[in-house]
Amino acid sequence: MFLVLIINCLMLCSATAQQLNPPIQNYSSIDYDAASQNWDVSINDAGIIYVANNRGLLVYNGQTWKLYSLNSGAIIRSVYTYKDKIFTGSYREFGYWKQNEMGTYTYHSLKSLFKNIDLSDEEFWGIIAYKGDIYFRSFGGFYKYDGEKIKKIASGVFTNIQHFKGRLLVSKGRDGIFYLDNTDTLKFYQPSEKLIGITVADIVLHSGKLYVGSKEQLFSLNEDLNEFELLPEKVNEFIGRSELNKLISLPNGDLIIGTLKNGLLKWNSQNGNYQIFDRSNGLQNNTILSMDYFKGNLWLGLDNGLDRIDIDSPISFYTDTSGELGAVYDLVNDSDQMFLASNTGVYRLADDKLKLIEGAEGHSWNLESVEGQIISNSNSGTLKIDTHTAEVIDNSTGSFYTQIAPSGKLLIGTYTGIIKFSDETISKVDSLNFPVRKIIFENENTLWAAHPYEGVYRVILSDSLKVAELVSEISSVSNSSNVNPQIFKINNQIAVFSDDKWLKYNAFKDSLEVFKELKILDGYKLLEEINDEYWFINTKTNDLLFTNLKEKQLILPSWRLDNRLVKGYEQMTAVSDSVFYISLKDGFARLDLSKLLKEQSGLFISDPFVTGLEDIENKYALTEQAEIPFKNASLIRFDIGLPFSDAREVGYHLIGNDTISGVVNNGKLEFQNLDYGEYDLALYPLGSRSDNSKVFSFSILPPWYLSLWMKSAYLVLFLCGIALIFLYNRRRLKKHQLLIEQKFEKEHKERIDRLERERLMDEIDMKRKELANTTMMAAKKNEVLMEIQGELNKDKAKINQYRLKHIMNKINGAVKSKDEWQVFETNFNEIHEDFFKDLLETYPKLTSKDLKLCSYLKMNLTSKEIAPLMGISVRGVEVHRYRLRKKMDLDKNENLTNFLIKNF
Repeated sequence: MFLVLIINCLMLCSATAQQLNPPIQNYSSIDYDAASQNWDVSINDAGIIYVANNRGLLVYNGQTWKLYSLNSGAIIRSVYTYKDKIFTGSYREFGYWKQNEMGTYTYHSLKSLFKNIDLSDEEFWGIIAYKGDIYFRSFGGFYKYDGEKIKKIASGVFTNIQHFKGRLLVSKGRDGIFYLDNTDTLKFYQPSEKLIGITVADIVLHSGKLYVGSKEQLFSLNEDLNEFELLPEKVNEFIGRSELNKLISLPNGDLIIGTLKNGLLKWNSQNGNYQIFDRSNGLQNNTILSMDYFKGNLWLGLDNGLDRIDIDSPISFYTDTSGELGAVYDLVNDSDQMFLASNTGVYRLADDKLKLIEGAEGHSWNLESVEGQIISNSNSGTLKIDTHTAEVIDNSTGSFYTQIAPSGKLLIGTYTGIIKFSDETISKVDSLNFPVRKIIFENENTLWAAHPYEGVYRVILSDSLKVAELVSEISSVSNSSNVNPQIFKINNQIAVFSDDKWLKYNAFKDSLEVFKELKILDGYKLLEEINDEYWFINTKTNDLLFTNLKEKQLILPSWRLDNRLVKGYEQMTAVSDSVFYISLKDGFARLDLSKLLKEQSGLFISDPFVTGLEDIENKYALTEQAEIPFKNASLIRFDIGLPFSDAREVGYHLIGNDTISGVVNNGKLEFQNLDYGEYDLALYPLGSRSDNSKVFSFSILPPWYLSLWMKSAYLVLFLCGIALIFLYNRRRLKKHQLLIEQKFEKEHKERIDRLERERLMDEIDMKRKELANTTMMAAKKNEVLMEIQGELNKDKAKINQYRLKHIMNKINGAVKSKDEWQVFETNFNEIHEDFFKDLLETYPKLTSKDLKLCSYLKMNLTSKEIAPLMGISVRGVEVHRYRLRKKMDLDKNENLTNFLIKNF
């Protein structure tokens, strides 16, 4: 018996070695920033993870972890989500957490409801809801909380609580299982009589049957519901050496058995298949303290960290944790064994064991299965791979690729050209001397060769395939550089993928042109084709695309492969129309397409939401639209949650005065220096076909100088300004009108003055003319009288002397008449006002005779014209002028007439 046990243990151990495992995500205590031990896990309907941690309650919203500690700092031993509350139990403490308006969780202790109940040193380890009430247990009692009070139902060591067929079952120490009746009384569950004396570790309802596990054994209730029976020996053998701690049932028919020593066992009760998960294949720790399941994901609370297993994933991984294998470049599945080409050599994987093929060491690029033989193209040459050894075909140079010609012969693309392998002999194809990375046949004698760096060549071979009769480099009409091109044959057309563009060969133009049918797939390189269905890879994001080039399309995000593809050397191998293998940096992945398509039809996409909002000073409630002061809006932070689902990232689109789009990083979203106004933040999951989106509205208040009060003040000031402008303009208008009136009056007065001046000037001119005329007439008269006087003087002997004297006196009186001078003086003063006054002020010694001469000179009269007016001769006038010049002290060059006219 002992020998059988040892053999079975070895079998179980070997089964775990290098097995294909579903994706496992590890969360260390550093990742979630809390204690290592996680005693319980509970997931609500939205997918938010709650963990009972040594340091408090851990909450994971799919993007960020947050820890909420009790005031006492006590360890939280149990957690259970029910409606909008998260119940937790700890040392002498029981209560619930509830999310507040700020998005954080606050604790509501129910310790005061225990009243007369002595808690002693109890810790509460298990919580469950039943008929709207909350039941919880400790190693000292069993309790009920009905929303108002807490009642202790029974004392004792209670190890588990579970529903079964409308009853609430409770395991009590080594006394078996009890059920709760309608009076809140525990009664013995008769089928558990066989369990008396056994400490029950956990109870679970699985596939309609009740399973009960102790630390050493697992039982199930028989179909008659009257007795518990032991499970198959191989399962209990694993439990016996591993110490069962937790049980959980999965919808797919698997029962998960978590242990304290050896990880967990996934066992299918229907077909008996099982699989073990422990540190050797992905878990952080072998001690499983808690488990919960949600939407295909099994969450494990460990003694050191948290793990998530995508238990229903269509993708499983083979990972070489030793590092011996290295990066896998190609693989071939051959019946019950698999061959892997890596950067360290060619390996054989059989019975979950990896072994390096002897003689196949070194970098291997490619594997081809040819008529039952495995050909390896490696850095050191070309090899034929057997189960345990490798045989050298050619080691003259390294090789890239092996292709079967239509004639059945093998052509091998090498570092220096192409060699032909036939009948165990090799020969080089003549006239072809460049490295060939890949070969595609167009027809029996025409092939296409891809140069690793310099484009593609069309090669026409002789019938014997020994000579390249024509080698021509095929150019691209799109001027593509054709660096590191990939060549394929799609729908019997030669296709080239170069510079992220698809090209095809045009035989009429003998050149490459745009492949219009594949234009939509630019940026996607072909990986595999089977039954007119294709796998492509996005060269930038590494997302995989499955399509039939028609309506069928499916995207596999790169995160589904843990971002482990070998960049630039991605390789996929079809084993069947549904199973594909993908080479990875440290192993390979197995993809079940049928399972993936089924998964896509039932995707669960959670809704993103805002879990917190704060600016540089304040936090804001999420229950109402936040109004953020402008002075604090230089930095606005959002905490974003996306509960764990088939979407992993959150996109955002901010709509408002500023419009911004992008992807949320690690659950944190920050905006800087947003303008004031109303904003809508739209959040939506990325990487899925879901159109789920949530909108969170907030506003940034205007700066103080644009606030409502200031706007009112601005309005008042504006109206006042308008009024002032109106009054100012009105006053200005009046002033303008007054100025116009004054201007008009001035112009009118000036016009009148001008007319008056013109009238006066005309009058003066007339008087001047009259003065000139009267003066000339007087001069003429005096001249005549003086001529008469002269004539009389000639004949004075003939005339009576007395009579002559009388006549002469009358003539002299007429010539020197004072009345005429007075009339002249009056008229002269009217024309030349103040002339005599100014002249006398300047020359006070002038006589009346001098003044008379000056007035005549002012009139610009000549000496000849002046003489008769003064009753003297012309000579007398000249003498008088001379004397006048002396009185005025004029320079001899100064003209007396001009002097008087200009200055007086």
